[in-house]
Amino acid sequence: MTMYFPSQDYPQVGEPVTIRLWVKASSWTNGTFIVQARPISTGSTTVLLNTTTPPTEWTQLTFTYTTPSSNPAGMVIDIIVRANAGVASGDIRLDKLEVTGSKRWRDHAPRSMKLIAPYYSWAPESQRDWVYYAREFDAIIAPWQDIKALRTHRPELKNIIYYNLIYSYRNPSQTVWSSNDIFGYWYANANHPEWFLLNINGQRQQFGSYLFLMDIGNPVASAWAAENLRRYMAFSDPSVDVIHFDSFIDFFFSNFLLQKYPTPASRMAAMTKHLRNMRAALQERNIEFIINAAGAAYTRDQPHTYFMRQGLLDGMLVEQVFTHIFQLPSGYLPFYIWESQLNTLIENRPRLRVIYSGYGVNDPVEGRRQKIYALASFMLCADNNIYLYLDKHYHEGTPNDRQRSWRPDADFDVPLGQPVGNVQVFFRSSDYRGGLYYRQFQNGFVLVNPTGDIRPRFKDGAVFTWILDADYWELRSGQVYPAGTRIKLYPKEGLIFVRANSAALRDYPPAKGKITPLPDGKGSPIAPAPPIRR
Repeated sequence: MTMYFPSQDYPQVGEPVTIRLWVKASSWTNGTFIVQARPISTGSTTVLLNTTTPPTEWTQLTFTYTTPSSNPAGMVIDIIVRANAGVASGDIRLDKLEVTGSKRWRDHAPRSMKLIAPYYSWAPESQRDWVYYAREFDAIIAPWQDIKALRTHRPELKNIIYYNLIYSYRNPSQTVWSSNDIFGYWYANANHPEWFLLNINGQRQQFGSYLFLMDIGNPVASAWAAENLRRYMAFSDPSVDVIHFDSFIDFFFSNFLLQKYPTPASRMAAMTKHLRNMRAALQERNIEFIINAAGAAYTRDQPHTYFMRQGLLDGMLVEQVFTHIFQLPSGYLPFYIWESQLNTLIENRPRLRVIYSGYGVNDPVEGRRQKIYALASFMLCADNNIYLYLDKHYHEGTPNDRQRSWRPDADFDVPLGQPVGNVQVFFRSSDYRGGLYYRQFQNGFVLVNPTGDIRPRFKDGAVFTWILDADYWELRSGQVYPAGTRIKLYPKEGLIFVRANSAALRDYPPAKGKITPLPDGKGSPIAPAPPIRR
């Protein structure tokens, strides 16, 4: 396992690193178990353990490794099981590898919402900063080689890993099998051409130039895919690893004119068998399945909601929620879509739900308005099993046209505390669709005005006024408003308020200098403000 030290947060030259590992061996004969650490490129190896008699009961081993001066850029941990000359046999089990260093690695900061982000160590933005991503997020989207390093710092970190449920990937090289492919294009092409689904013209059904639709209703093909998935997940951590089955909804595309599955009913039957095979392959590992339904609604007439009701799917990844992430220009969704998504996220409690949304960066002021609108909208439905990935718009900023390694700023640390009650809607009228959405938290509340369907100015929306019942600090403006202030909310505006006398607010960096405790510690002197916020 390779662990880079990209910043001053990591051990420097001469600093100790503590390595902990749980080990249990059984029927161990004529073998050697070795744990060693070494610099990332050059330098000598430090042997931490070299034994022919590893413990036969679960035992936590603890080692100390000192960062050498030869290469402080990182370290490599090697765990070696070696068969000695002659007959060697036995089993060894390893669990919960932890690597900790300097106390500069602060604890995970509590937030009012749960956050998720992709982590790809090869991406320049990530800087191979595995401690940062393990610490800052409640869940990660990462490949196996990366999530294992993150879990050495935070073993309970939830991970979502992608596999394609229905397509095989045609790689340019016939010797390459994509890590997301559970069928294997070149294997099927050489040995089982009947596994490819044909369209009414007798051609293999494709999506794009390299994705080929497979016959998931074929018992042999589906069983092969399920066995590959079981092998992929052999080293997964039960209850914290989640599979995202990509492309699920494509199987029900009406423009796929398939010979074998011409009707929705035939495709539902094939998908039922396929998902049951996936469940059976992982029945002992407690792995949840989620899917992305793209632009399809979560109504009872849709196939994905049927499979969730049947228990074959456990949750959802919903893209472009509340604000745009792919569509240009960046901005806000019409109210009818916003409302549908909010209802979906609330109605599907307590299922696992992952939200992917975005905000523009070309105009920083408007981009922050979009970000806080999406954040406030998310807070309306926040609970213990919903995760937010709110990143810069996919097609704006640098680098363009790709997911970034997101690093949340101070806006996501706003000290609202936990929600108190559910969302409420005020000021409904026949003159417009929707109303003013409100949700109370321990230290404040959020307001969202999502009204308006007609872009770009949403003039068919409404303007609402909210009168503050106490002194509040508002996130977007960074201002404190006294009790009695009339707060106007225009279409597509979300505001987050924290009580000015909240103890948590005084420790929140963006509010420092705006809040001064009174001598009794119960309130805050507030500069006069206009009676109406414009």
